[in-house]
Amino acid sequence: MARPRRRLLIAASLASVCALTASACTSSPSGAATGSGGDGKGTIEFWSMPYWIGQDDKVKQLVDEFNASQKDVKVNLTQLEWKDGREKVKQAIAAGQGPDVWLMNNGLELEYLRSQVLAPLDSIGYTSADLAKFDDLIKVNEYENKIYGAPLYFDATVMLYRTDVLKKYGYDKPPATWEELKATAAAITAKSATDGSKVSGWQFKGMDDHVNAINSTWESFLCQAGGSLTTPDHLKSTQNTEAGKTAMNYMRSFYQDKTSPVGTSALNGFIDGKVAMFSFYQSVIANVEAGGAKTEGKWAVAPMPKGPKSGCSMVGGHSLVANARGLETKAAGTFMKWLASPERSAQYMDFHAIFPYDPAKVDPAVKATYDKNIKGDPNWKAILEQAGRNTPDLVLQDRHGWSTRWDKQKSAIVAGVNGQNSVEEALTSVDKEVGKALDAER
Repeated sequence: MARPRRRLLIAASLASVCALTASACTSSPSGAATGSGGDGKGTIEFWSMPYWIGQDDKVKQLVDEFNASQKDVKVNLTQLEWKDGREKVKQAIAAGQGPDVWLMNNGLELEYLRSQVLAPLDSIGYTSADLAKFDDLIKVNEYENKIYGAPLYFDATVMLYRTDVLKKYGYDKPPATWEELKATAAAITAKSATDGSKVSGWQFKGMDDHVNAINSTWESFLCQAGGSLTTPDHLKSTQNTEAGKTAMNYMRSFYQDKTSPVGTSALNGFIDGKVAMFSFYQSVIANVEAGGAKTEGKWAVAPMPKGPKSGCSMVGGHSLVANARGLETKAAGTFMKWLASPERSAQYMDFHAIFPYDPAKVDPAVKATYDKNIKGDPNWKAILEQAGRNTPDLVLQDRHGWSTRWDKQKSAIVAGVNGQNSVEEALTSVDKEVGKALDAER
């Protein structure tokens, strides 16, 4: 799948906006183009998708709470939809009419960084002491030795399993390795077919009705096989390697021997007790809990089964970023420090978002809230173990050629895993398409 022409045009507009709008591109000592900064007082525009999973009105409630607590800064919220929110922001920024603060994926987008659209956090009120409180994963938002995004929370791909199904077929703990995962899943699929239950032992998210999820799924298993997305200098795509072939052949084996069915929804099947195990970002827990009596007391979270090289997985989540060309960047910083504060991030744990700070470095009251959340849910142990296995490396690689890679993987990886194309064809096609995007970045 080629990169959509519309997206290419938007990216080109974004990259050239600094050159076309000289008044908005005064160079600052930090190297970023900035507006006046203001006096820390004023009204700012915040555009956001509903990142509080399961409660779309929560973002508005938080903005209202912020406005009620302030006398110098007011925030106007524009609520966007996930399906097109990112594109609307990009178009507005390219037209010089973008927001002062907006929501962006952790890792940030290279076009924004290279175009000097984003304000480094140390230019909008963050001190070195503020930045030192964050978990080391904040480096996913680093570019040329500056931090440009304030994490609201992190996500990590974990494994979810039906404790009732595993127990029924003789397993008292989840699989811990690729070999155990395949053996357990195959046994459950076979035994349940015999007794008439017809449960799929495993389903890969992205090989179902949520095709976009194949990206985080694939990159997690590629990481576990010891693979990478690019060379260290980000000049070459590196999926067609022994690690890439190992990962794809492993995933492919689930469909070759019919352990897993192509198309069956991992999430819905899990909720209905027809899929025993699947993996995705831990924030999917909110959807599982919404299953009510179908899931209550019948499931748990485990770290990802370890592959040939490691048990790493993809890192996700969201950050706040500020428009470097805004007239009120100081006010924007005040709002970002509030919404992405340790106090608010502890609240985001309600939907199982991973706390982006080092708990030992936050205020005692926040630490107490954090500890209470951890102790109140045994699944946090597995989530934090998985988060601790992960590094910023894969996300920083993914930043380069990201849009093209995620578009291409939705077709090529699925075709390789389901047997429509050979492993070699699938991986080569990704490298070829992403390679063009990497060449264009030079």
